[in-house]
This record gives sequence, structure tokens and C-alpha cells, in this order.
Amino acid sequence: MTDKCEFVPDEELEKVLEFNLRACAYVYNKTLEFSIYRTNFVKEFGIGTKFKVNRSYTQDTVKYLKDKKPFLKKADSTCLQASTDRLIKAYDGYYDRRTGFPKFKSVKRNPVNSITLRNNDYKTKEGIKGSLRWEKDKLRINKLGYIKVKHKRNIDGKIKEATIKKENGHWYVCIAYQLNKIEPREEFSPYGLYVGIDVGITDFLTFSTGTVIAKPDLKRINEKIQYYQQKLARQKQGGSNWKKTIKKLHKWINKKNNTINDYYHKISYNIVKNCKFIAMETLNIKGMLKSNLSRSIHEIGWGKLIEMIRYKAQWYGREFVQIDRWFPSSKKCCICGEINHDLGRHEREWECPHCHTHLLRDLNAAINILDEGLRAAGSSVPSLVDFIHILPQKYLKNILSSHEIETICMA
Repeated sequence: MTDKCEFVPDEELEKVLEFNLRACAYVYNKTLEFSIYRTNFVKEFGIGTKFKVNRSYTQDTVKYLKDKKPFLKKADSTCLQASTDRLIKAYDGYYDRRTGFPKFKSVKRNPVNSITLRNNDYKTKEGIKGSLRWEKDKLRINKLGYIKVKHKRNIDGKIKEATIKKENGHWYVCIAYQLNKIEPREEFSPYGLYVGIDVGITDFLTFSTGTVIAKPDLKRINEKIQYYQQKLARQKQGGSNWKKTIKKLHKWINKKNNTINDYYHKISYNIVKNCKFIAMETLNIKGMLKSNLSRSIHEIGWGKLIEMIRYKAQWYGREFVQIDRWFPSSKKCCICGEINHDLGRHEREWECPHCHTHLLRDLNAAINILDEGLRAAGSSVPSLVDFIHILPQKYLKNILSSHEIETICMA
């Protein structure tokens, strides 16, 4: 489990954090530079042998850099090792042809910079302690000091690692815990809806019950971000007006992120609260980002919402299922099962060529997702009609009143 907390460092702590950020970026860039040189020597001059960037290579490189650059010894050793682990991960993606070649890091240009600190146990006179530990409301980190977060949640678990992130002028610490057992946070009613959910760009969420939820309204925020981005491009980098503008830009970017997160948390909580069984698609978001709708897909953040629903369903004891990525939910008729291979991407309504039923694309997909999710979960509930009798009266009224189901408390 990961807990993200915001904090405001004092001048001394901020200098220490900035130093560790620069040290990690330096080690990452130097390790990448050495690996490129070594690869080029093998290819062009036949000097040395072929190699892969792995843990033993990066450990030797970090040790060499510490001997040559003594200032690196002042940085936390675990964050330096974590930065080279990120390089290993980048190379693994390149070797498997999933990502491009690793790129050099820039602390100044990148709006998000982070370091990862591992928790190591060591012996003291008082007993065994971790290098990352809570002391009252402050997070104690060896070599860095104390971090007082704004909102601390009491989580029963051992700290595995902490990632300190500087994002758009704000500081955050993301703490990863190892929990022995996940207990429900709140007791929900044993009754609930069985729903399939189809995600989209025009209609953000479409439920198999007929409910449609719109995406968050970000028009005004996007206009402000675009205005300050254009203003920033006309100003001299590093000047006083440039600093004022970038501060305002960061303010609106943070507002956008907070608006999306707040909206998604409310939606995911209400879905899990009111639904006993939730079925969704397994999306190929990386593949979708290569299309001409990449900007809308990136902004809408389907993956974030699906992840929220997944872990909250686990917290509260609800059943969450994701169907196969290649299941033709939109092209399959929910009445007769006929698959319409000629259905275009922009067709929002269509008529089944077999049973001639008029279908709404998103609602039809949501019903098919529910049926496939029930089948994949091995449930004995084959359709909506079969589980009406197990629902309390307040749900029966919604289901039986009309074909278009009322909303399920999405306030």
C-alpha cells in the first residue's frame, strides 16, 4: 500500500533534498553515459565484450563515482542505488522493445523530480530500528532529518520505501507499506448492484444499469494553463517575471490534478459502496496513446480511476473483475450475441444485422462487460433478472421503474 502526503520543508531541509535530487540525477546520467561509451567501444572497435546494464554493473559504477567525486558520499546511498535501478528498468524496457532508448535526466527542465529511499534495519542501544520510521507525526529519514507531513494517516504496517517528489513546486512523500492483512475500512451493506462499466471519451462512464457519468469539467483550468504556458514562452527564462509566471502555472496544474483526483475518489468510493460486483475492461492505454486521441486519453486518466476502483473494492470486500482485452464488447449484440465486424469507431448507435435490435454502443458494451465478467468470475448469476430477488426494495424500485435506470447515488 502507498500513502502520499504533502509537506513543506524548511530552508535547510530543502537544500538537503535538492542536493540529493541533483546527486541522483548526476549518478543516473553518468551511469548512462558510461554504458553508452562502453557499448560504442564494443561495436566500433571490438574492445571488450557485449554486456547488459544490470545491478552488478551499476554498483561498480556508483562505487567508482564515489571515489572520484567525494561529494556523492554526503548523499543517501539507497537513493543513489535506486536511481541506477531506474536506469536498469529503462534498459530492460529497451531490450524487450517496449520503450525507447533511455534518456538523460534534467533537473531544471523536468517539472517532476524524485528520489527513492529504501528502509534498512540497523541495531541501536534501544533495539532494532529502521532508517525510515515515524516518530510521532514526523517521518525520520537518516542523513536527511525529519519531515513533518500535513496529514498523517495511521497505517498499521512496516515502511518498505519512501519516494520524495518535487512536483510543480510542491513537495510530496509517497510511503510504501507492507501490510500483513488488509481489513475493510468500513462495513457496507451485503446487498448491492451487479454492474458492468464501459469507459469512453464522450461519455466518461456508462453503466450496464443505464447510468452515465460525465467526465470532470476542466475547461476553465485548461484555458488558464494554456494562457500561462503561452505567456511563459514569451518571457526570458530565469527572469523575475518568468519565475512569477511559472509559479502561477504550477498553481493551476496542481489545481487540475487535485480536481481530477478528488472527482475520481468520490466516483470510485460511491461505485464500490453501491455495487457488489464490478466488471470493467482491461485497456491497452499505451496503444491508445498512439492514436490521434492521445491528448484526450492522457487527460482523462482511465487507468487511474480503474486502479482506484480495484484497490477500494479490495478494501471493502467487493468483487472486482477485469475482462480480457480482446473481448469485442462494443461489437457484440447483448440480445442475440451476434458480432458486427463492420462497426466503425465513430458509430454511437447501430442495429444488429441478426435480430435487428437498435443498440446504444456504450450501453451495449457495458451489458456485455457485465455478462463476460460474471462468466469469467464463475458466478451463478447469469443475468439481471436472476438477481433482482436478492436486492432490497430501494434497488428494486430503480430496476423495475423503467428501462432507463436512475442514478446510483453518484452525488
